[in-house]
Amino acid sequence: MALPATTVVPFSSLPSCAAQCGPLYDANGACVPPAAPTADANTYDTCFCAYSSLQSFKQGTSGVCDNACPGDANGLSGIQSWFTSFCDGKAVATSTSTAASSSTGASSGSNSSAGGDWLSGHWRWVIMIVIVVVGIIGIWVGACIWRRKYLRKKDRLYELGKGLPSSVAVNTQGNLVGPGARDSNYSGAMFMSGTGAAGADYTEKPKKAARKKWNVLRRT
Repeated sequence: MALPATTVVPFSSLPSCAAQCGPLYDANGACVPPAAPTADANTYDTCFCAYSSLQSFKQGTSGVCDNACPGDANGLSGIQSWFTSFCDGKAVATSTSTAASSSTGASSGSNSSAGGDWLSGHWRWVIMIVIVVVGIIGIWVGACIWRRKYLRKKDRLYELGKGLPSSVAVNTQGNLVGPGARDSNYSGAMFMSGTGAAGADYTEKPKKAARKKWNVLRRT
């Protein structure tokens, strides 16, 4: 059998019949490039020790490659002894890394759940902020509408008050106020038209007499 480019199993230091143990080659080939991605030696060793076909070596010599060493009684025991001593530290390292990964996952899950519960613990504040913002916008819109109506009413009162003496003004109800505001003649002259004004004397001026034209042909 051809050995892979990276070899986990030290075949040169094992009994010669180890070269006939197929599961050792299978585990080695599955855990190193090109079958596995390029990584460090510890990753290759951990993968090799966790290979399913070799797990029987942890209990004894049978169950992996029973027919690899028919003429060597100590062949399988030597392979099994190497496997258990080689993978003992790898198993501890794997368990430690697994526990660390589990702890990290639990911590991240706890942080995620804490972040997700923020809204449920602060929803009252969120509602209050929304109400305040909506209230401010409503007050601002109402103030704009009131100011527009006020300016329009002020302009109308200004138009009604044109031509009045400085002592007389028009109040918000449209009535004249001030000295002389109750003068019927003045009020009638301002707000009544034509001859319907109360007490208003109106006399048309007489027309001027037509001038006679001077004719040079007519004797005076």
